[in-house]
Amino acid sequence: MNQKIIREKTVCFTGHRSEKLPKSEALGNLRTRLADEIEKAIQDGYNTFLFGGAYGWDLMAAEEVIKKKTVITLQNPQRIRLIAVIPFEEQAVRYSLADHERYYEIMPKCDDVITLNTHYNSQCYAQRNQYMVDRSSRVICYWNKQAVSGTAQTVRMAEKQKLEIINLYE
Repeated sequence: MNQKIIREKTVCFTGHRSEKLPKSEALGNLRTRLADEIEKAIQDGYNTFLFGGAYGWDLMAAEEVIKKKTVITLQNPQRIRLIAVIPFEEQAVRYSLADHERYYEIMPKCDDVITLNTHYNSQCYAQRNQYMVDRSSRVICYWNKQAVSGTAQTVRMAEKQKLEIINLYE
Protein backbone atom coordinates (compact mmCIF):
# COMPACT_ATOMS: atom_id res chain seq x y z
CA MET A 1 0.00 0.00 0.00
CA ASN A 2 0.93 3.68 0.19
CA GLN A 3 3.00 3.61 -2.99
CA LYS A 4 3.97 6.94 -4.46
CA ILE A 5 1.39 8.52 -6.76
CA ILE A 6 2.99 9.56 -10.05
CA ARG A 7 0.99 12.50 -11.42
CA GLU A 8 1.70 11.74 -15.08
CA LYS A 9 0.20 8.26 -14.65
CA THR A 10 -2.81 9.27 -12.52
CA VAL A 11 -6.44 9.98 -13.41
CA CYS A 12 -9.02 11.33 -10.99
CA PHE A 13 -12.79 11.21 -11.23
CA THR A 14 -15.31 13.89 -10.35
CA GLY A 15 -19.00 13.97 -11.06
CA HIS A 16 -22.49 14.37 -9.79
CA ARG A 17 -24.39 12.39 -7.20
CA SER A 18 -26.93 9.77 -8.26
CA GLU A 19 -29.80 12.28 -8.47
CA LYS A 20 -28.15 14.05 -11.41
CA LEU A 21 -27.07 10.94 -13.31
CA PRO A 22 -29.22 9.60 -16.15
CA LYS A 23 -31.68 6.79 -15.47
CA SER A 24 -32.03 3.21 -16.79
CA GLU A 25 -30.76 2.66 -20.34
CA ALA A 26 -29.02 6.04 -20.52
CA LEU A 27 -27.16 5.17 -17.30
CA GLY A 28 -26.02 1.90 -18.89
CA ASN A 29 -24.74 3.83 -21.91
CA LEU A 30 -22.89 6.26 -19.64
CA ARG A 31 -21.31 3.36 -17.74
CA THR A 32 -20.12 1.90 -21.07
CA ARG A 33 -18.61 5.25 -22.11
CA LEU A 34 -16.91 5.51 -18.71
CA ALA A 35 -15.45 2.01 -19.07
CA ASP A 36 -14.18 2.96 -22.54
CA GLU A 37 -12.48 6.12 -21.17
CA ILE A 38 -10.84 4.12 -18.39
CA GLU A 39 -9.59 1.64 -20.99
CA LYS A 40 -8.23 4.52 -23.12
CA ALA A 41 -6.44 5.92 -20.07
CA ILE A 42 -4.85 2.53 -19.40
CA GLN A 43 -3.78 2.29 -23.05
CA ASP A 44 -2.29 5.80 -22.69
CA GLY A 45 -0.13 4.58 -19.79
CA TYR A 46 -2.22 5.64 -16.80
CA ASN A 47 -2.14 3.12 -13.98
CA THR A 48 -3.52 4.96 -10.93
CA PHE A 49 -7.12 6.08 -10.50
CA LEU A 50 -8.29 8.38 -7.68
CA PHE A 51 -11.93 8.70 -6.62
CA GLY A 52 -13.54 10.66 -3.82
CA GLY A 53 -15.96 8.08 -2.44
CA ALA A 54 -19.15 10.07 -3.02
CA TYR A 55 -22.26 8.16 -4.06
CA GLY A 56 -23.20 8.46 -7.71
CA TRP A 57 -20.42 9.08 -10.24
CA ASP A 58 -17.53 8.33 -7.85
CA LEU A 59 -18.81 4.89 -6.89
CA MET A 60 -19.67 4.05 -10.49
CA ALA A 61 -16.16 5.04 -11.62
CA ALA A 62 -14.60 2.94 -8.86
CA GLU A 63 -16.69 -0.07 -9.86
CA GLU A 64 -15.52 0.26 -13.47
CA VAL A 65 -11.86 0.51 -12.43
CA ILE A 66 -12.31 -2.61 -10.27
CA LYS A 67 -13.66 -4.46 -13.33
CA LYS A 68 -10.55 -3.42 -15.31
CA LYS A 69 -8.30 -4.60 -12.47
CA THR A 70 -9.71 -8.10 -12.83
CA VAL A 71 -8.83 -8.36 -16.52
CA ILE A 72 -5.36 -9.84 -16.92
CA THR A 73 -3.70 -9.83 -20.31
CA LEU A 74 -0.74 -12.19 -20.45
CA GLN A 75 0.76 -10.41 -23.46
CA ASN A 76 0.69 -7.03 -21.73
CA PRO A 77 0.18 -7.41 -17.96
CA GLN A 78 -0.50 -4.12 -16.19
CA ARG A 79 -0.90 -3.24 -12.56
CA ILE A 80 -3.79 -0.84 -12.08
CA ARG A 81 -4.28 0.92 -8.75
CA LEU A 82 -7.52 2.29 -7.34
CA ILE A 83 -7.12 4.81 -4.52
CA ALA A 84 -9.99 6.24 -2.50
CA VAL A 85 -9.48 9.80 -1.28
CA ILE A 86 -12.01 10.23 1.49
CA PRO A 87 -12.73 13.74 2.84
CA PHE A 88 -13.63 12.53 6.36
CA GLU A 89 -14.10 9.21 8.15
CA GLU A 90 -17.90 9.22 8.43
CA GLN A 91 -18.53 10.21 4.80
CA ALA A 92 -20.81 7.25 3.99
CA VAL A 93 -22.88 7.33 7.20
CA ARG A 94 -25.86 9.11 5.60
CA TYR A 95 -25.82 7.24 2.28
CA SER A 96 -28.86 5.22 1.27
CA LEU A 97 -28.66 1.55 2.21
CA ALA A 98 -27.83 0.58 -1.39
CA ASP A 99 -25.08 3.21 -1.73
CA HIS A 100 -23.77 2.34 1.73
CA GLU A 101 -23.44 -1.31 0.64
CA ARG A 102 -21.73 -0.32 -2.63
CA TYR A 103 -19.30 1.92 -0.73
CA TYR A 104 -18.32 -0.83 1.71
CA GLU A 105 -18.05 -3.38 -1.10
CA ILE A 106 -15.65 -1.11 -3.01
CA MET A 107 -13.37 0.01 -0.15
CA PRO A 108 -11.67 -3.36 0.51
CA LYS A 109 -10.88 -3.62 -3.22
CA CYS A 110 -8.95 -0.33 -3.19
CA ASP A 111 -5.17 -0.44 -3.22
CA ASP A 112 -5.12 2.41 -0.73
CA VAL A 113 -7.62 4.56 1.18
CA ILE A 114 -6.47 8.04 2.07
CA THR A 115 -8.65 9.76 4.68
CA LEU A 116 -7.95 13.48 4.89
CA ASN A 117 -9.92 14.37 8.05
CA THR A 118 -11.25 12.54 11.08
CA HIS A 119 -14.49 14.56 11.17
CA TYR A 120 -16.48 16.70 8.77
CA ASN A 121 -15.44 20.33 8.40
CA SER A 122 -16.61 22.99 5.97
CA GLN A 123 -13.47 22.64 3.82
CA CYS A 124 -13.11 18.86 3.72
CA TYR A 125 -14.67 18.34 0.27
CA ALA A 126 -12.59 21.15 -1.25
CA GLN A 127 -9.49 19.62 0.37
CA ARG A 128 -10.33 16.24 -1.14
CA ASN A 129 -10.89 17.77 -4.59
CA GLN A 130 -7.61 19.71 -4.42
CA TYR A 131 -5.72 16.63 -3.24
CA MET A 132 -6.93 14.61 -6.24
CA VAL A 133 -6.29 17.38 -8.79
CA ASP A 134 -2.79 18.04 -7.40
CA ARG A 135 -1.87 14.39 -8.00
CA SER A 136 -3.49 13.84 -11.43
CA SER A 137 -2.82 14.82 -15.02
CA ARG A 138 -6.22 13.73 -16.42
CA VAL A 139 -9.76 14.13 -15.09
CA ILE A 140 -12.68 12.00 -16.21
CA CYS A 141 -15.84 13.76 -15.13
CA TYR A 142 -19.58 13.88 -15.48
CA TRP A 143 -20.43 17.58 -15.20
CA ASN A 144 -23.62 19.25 -16.39
CA LYS A 145 -21.92 22.71 -16.39
CA GLN A 146 -23.81 23.77 -13.26
CA ALA A 147 -21.64 26.57 -11.86
CA VAL A 148 -22.06 25.82 -8.16
CA SER A 149 -21.18 22.25 -7.25
CA GLY A 150 -18.26 20.21 -5.99
CA THR A 151 -17.80 18.89 -9.51
CA ALA A 152 -17.62 22.44 -10.90
CA GLN A 153 -15.09 23.32 -8.21
CA THR A 154 -12.92 20.32 -9.11
CA VAL A 155 -13.10 21.07 -12.84
CA ARG A 156 -12.06 24.70 -12.18
CA MET A 157 -9.12 23.46 -10.10
CA ALA A 158 -8.13 21.13 -12.95
CA GLU A 159 -8.48 23.87 -15.57
CA LYS A 160 -6.27 26.16 -13.48
CA GLN A 161 -3.57 23.48 -13.50
CA LYS A 162 -4.15 22.81 -17.23
CA LEU A 163 -5.08 19.15 -16.75
CA GLU A 164 -6.70 17.16 -19.53
CA ILE A 165 -10.44 17.09 -18.80
CA ILE A 166 -12.78 14.54 -20.35
CA ASN A 167 -16.44 15.35 -19.66
CA LEU A 168 -18.79 12.47 -20.40
CA TYR A 169 -21.85 14.66 -19.87
CA GLU A 170 -21.26 16.19 -23.32
